[in-house]
Formats: sequence, structure tokens, C-alpha cells
Amino acid sequence: STNVVFQKHHVSRDKRGQIMGQKGGFRGCTIWFTGLSGAGKTTVSFGVEEYLCLHGIPAYALDGDNIRHGLNKNLGFSSQDREENIRRVAEVAKLFADSGVVCLTSFISPYAKDR
Repeated sequence: STNVVFQKHHVSRDKRGQIMGQKGGFRGCTIWFTGLSGAGKTTVSFGVEEYLCLHGIPAYALDGDNIRHGLNKNLGFSSQDREENIRRVAEVAKLFADSGVVCLTSFISPYAKDR
């Protein structure tokens, strides 16, 4: 749509980090775990999430199965739906990272162009 304009935040990522108690401002990021079904993506990402949180680093794990119960419950498993699934998750992960949180994503991500 041509009448949609991105609105710039008044609070920087560094300022958010200072508010969250991180020295020098913490900048969030996205760590993307990908692999075949049953490869251990969720296990690893949940373990990393727990470790980071125990060490005072805000983290949140986005899991492929969990996302399909809510945000992406209207999507199937066609190639087009799989691409849309990853596109939506990438946008959510970007928002988490921008807010100063380490976002850990666990998705099959079958297409190289979407990774």
C-alpha cells in the first residue's frame, strides 16, 4: 500500500538496553536454528534461552510448532505457505531483536532463499 509509512521509534536500541540494565546498552539479535524435523532445534534453542536468561540476558525462543498454533495457524505446508510462515516469523524476530531481546528461532526453513 502506498499510504503506509514506517514510523521511526523515539527510543533507540541502545537506550532500551540501558533501561533493561545492560552495560553500554544491549542490542538484541536473532539466532536462527534450522534443520530437519526432529534434529534438536527446539531442544537447543530452549536450552540457550534458559542459559541466557539465567545470565541476565533477555531471550525468547520462537518455535515452529508453537507459532503454527497462533500467528500462522492459517497456513498449510505448500511451498507458498512455508515461505509465508518464514517471512512472518522473520518479521516477529526482527521486532524482538529491535526491542533488545535475543530471539532464538527454531524452524525447518526448507528454502535457502528464505534463510
